[in-house]
Amino acid sequence: MELRLEHVGHIYNPGTTYERRALDDVCMTIGNGEFIGLIGHTGSGKSTLVQHLNGLLLPSEGKIYADGEDISAEGYPLRKLRFRVGLVFQYPEYQLFESDVLKDISFGPKNQGLNPEEAIQRAREAMRSVGLDESYETRSPFELSGGQKRRAAIAGILAMNPEILVLDEPTAGMDPGGRTEILQLLKKLQEERGITILLVSHSMEDVADYTDRIIVMEEGKILWDEKPSKIFSRIKELEKISLAAPQVSYVMAALHESGWDVDPSVTTIDQAADEIEAQVRKRQAAAGHAAAQVE
Repeated sequence: MELRLEHVGHIYNPGTTYERRALDDVCMTIGNGEFIGLIGHTGSGKSTLVQHLNGLLLPSEGKIYADGEDISAEGYPLRKLRFRVGLVFQYPEYQLFESDVLKDISFGPKNQGLNPEEAIQRAREAMRSVGLDESYETRSPFELSGGQKRRAAIAGILAMNPEILVLDEPTAGMDPGGRTEILQLLKKLQEERGITILLVSHSMEDVADYTDRIIVMEEGKILWDEKPSKIFSRIKELEKISLAAPQVSYVMAALHESGWDVDPSVTTIDQAADEIEAQVRKRQAAAGHAAAQVE
């Protein structure tokens, strides 16, 4: 599925004293199978933007096309769009409400018109895909751990077979281990099921480690839309808009400035370790060669 935004603007409370422009001339395309990070400081327009992607909000200006169809057009099936573009809000466990996990996860498929047996089958498949086995089916969702609740909430969206999964700070409030589990789960879904993932996050490390493309928002506009290495090479520019690069980017930039022949655009710890190890070996070889020449 492809989503295309052309010159999209959104104004809250137009024509009143509370009028506020939240999006301004946003142009972007979301293609099949991408893993995209969306970053920006609080109030930059991220949450407003993602609510446009499945028609929860419609643009005040511009157009949004889903596979070439204008979602604002009269008669466009917005309900079907919301099944195709799943939106997981911050603290998704607050979306859990049924008496047991299986009923909760099968709620969405039932709303799609599936019969009870098909809905249960979809729910079970979604549960397994997020690492919840049959022992969780009859448990109350309110008795689960924080990480398990996140998995159950994500499974409830996956059970509707979305083509695009939009997650607004899905790891908020989680410990490092739980955060890693959720992010690795999302990466697995993208790689194995071909689902397009759009991750809204304040963690630069998370978007650097998992995404293939990053969109940076500022004052309702898209400031940059590039690969992580390009985005995080702009350390000074990011700081001017109250953002930062991953810690590893600062380390690599400092090494590069001090004379080490490393790539300052590296954004992950594994890449940085490889770069530094290669430079250490190179320096050791050079030192050994110099010592041999003296002898």
